[in-house]
Amino acid sequence: MIRALVLLLILCTDLSCPELVAAELVGAAPVSRDDPEGAESSHRAISSAAGLAVVVTAHPLATDAAREMLKQGGDAVDALVAAQTVLAVVEPQSSGLGGGGFLLHWNARQQTLEVLDGREQAPSSSQPDDLLRSDGGPIPWREASSQLRAIGIPGTVALLWDAHQRFGRLPWDSTFQPAINLAREGFRPTPRLLRSISLAKRIGTGHSPGFDQLYRPGGERPSLDQVFRNPVLGDTLAQIARDGGPTFYDGVLAAQILNGIADLGSNEQAFQGWSSADLKNYSVIRRRPVCHPIQRWKLCTVPPPSGGGLAILQTLALLDATGVISNPRRPKAWQRFATALQWADADRSYWVNDPNDWPVPMQGLLAPQYLRGRAKAMLDQPYSLPGPGLPPGRSRYPFARTSPGIEQGTTHLSIVDRHGNMAVYTGSVETVFGSRHVVAGMVMNNQLTDFAFQPAIQGRPVANRRRAGKRPMSSMAPLIVFEQGQPVLAVGSPGGRTIPHFISRVLMASLLWGLTPEQSVAMPHLSIRGNGLVAERDSPIPWPFAWTELSGGEQEIRSQPLNSGIALLQLIQGRWHGVADPRREGTAIAIP
Repeated sequence: MIRALVLLLILCTDLSCPELVAAELVGAAPVSRDDPEGAESSHRAISSAAGLAVVVTAHPLATDAAREMLKQGGDAVDALVAAQTVLAVVEPQSSGLGGGGFLLHWNARQQTLEVLDGREQAPSSSQPDDLLRSDGGPIPWREASSQLRAIGIPGTVALLWDAHQRFGRLPWDSTFQPAINLAREGFRPTPRLLRSISLAKRIGTGHSPGFDQLYRPGGERPSLDQVFRNPVLGDTLAQIARDGGPTFYDGVLAAQILNGIADLGSNEQAFQGWSSADLKNYSVIRRRPVCHPIQRWKLCTVPPPSGGGLAILQTLALLDATGVISNPRRPKAWQRFATALQWADADRSYWVNDPNDWPVPMQGLLAPQYLRGRAKAMLDQPYSLPGPGLPPGRSRYPFARTSPGIEQGTTHLSIVDRHGNMAVYTGSVETVFGSRHVVAGMVMNNQLTDFAFQPAIQGRPVANRRRAGKRPMSSMAPLIVFEQGQPVLAVGSPGGRTIPHFISRVLMASLLWGLTPEQSVAMPHLSIRGNGLVAERDSPIPWPFAWTELSGGEQEIRSQPLNSGIALLQLIQGRWHGVADPRREGTAIAIP
């Protein structure tokens, strides 16, 4: 209670909050396609730090491992490898070696920004109708998330290897040592990990004896005071540390993974298996970031197959074009924000897919004239359910419209080293513990449920349809803000389809409202689901007005916990300030 009052006073110092109005808060069920990882109603003290080098990750042990790499003279990428491999051990419900992700990397010496796309991709046996029933209808989401056909070829190890080969300063094997030690010697599980194990059981683990044997031995989850070990994962990490990243895709470990997948496939008749070429031919794609100016800043993020970055850039551009309401105490400011989210979502859910399959009209979707037109339409129709726009260069709508996919088992970390290099990384296994299948000690993703289940509707193709070798649309959106050519802010978050909602709200608070990093992270979230509003319940800083005022009587509104995991870095007077989201268990640590 004292922490909550202190946070409220911090915000009210600038915002002069009125007396909060009590209202009955109705929560949503924690297990659904929209919220498969759940959310907490209680929060911790905000972890923040300031210095020349700063690390913010989703778990204290990962933050410690990253800091140790920086103390040894490592690059931000060395710290990234150490942090992500540790997260694979201590936060397996969210990311790991069996998943994928996106890295936004800033090279301070060369003044270059680059995206590494380590997104999972569909194996060669994939068919467009893999997640349809025999009658042509989609398989229920919970059932689909457990299918071997939902597992994409993992990209995490390839991404870490590629980044380290180019930017790492420390020996590759040394960056793995903290994770190997934790997997073999054990660690005490956190409350969130234990809740996630229970949540995975509710979603379904009966298809995976390996999961239950590891995470629910004897039918019971571990206890808080019990040391948890995963020695098989420790051996896998040791193999990769010794033989390098390529062994995951074409080596002893690759053979072990293929054998493990084949063994699991004996229980799933419709699964066509993986070939050695599926692993051998996987590669990280180096992409150019997508950037857009907002007032005096330039915002840069990851391009398709992620649609999260496009949604953030469009949201901020629509707010800027319609006139920023700079008073967070006014419900109208938040209503305008929610409307911008909705209009941006309409474009990303329609147009974004793997650009190797169909070109995404990013330039047109961010063209000033196009955004001005969308902004005008948004003001004229603030409560309508918008459809996608028709950007310059497109004379027709080529795709059918469908509901977007969701990924929620996700983590994010932000790192800046003493040289100014930055690693801003979001990784995922999709649902909580992914598919709940375990191979070589690794939790395997279910990212292929991010494809549209129906490849065509009434004879028209769906943009995000499933095909062999294709990467599904994502919402992951690591982002860096530049001012006068130099980074001044970096941010990202887990949260599935709501990732761009969370990050847009942080950027609105930080850039447009001028709030402190702690305030920007801890203030309430607002999201859009269909034509309704979702107001965060029990946010670290309470709403400065009754959340029921958000709808203006025009939209359905509900309140529930929202499971962000923001990792924010902001440059203030020459020092980097890092803040970890108190909604999860992350920490920020600085090297002075």
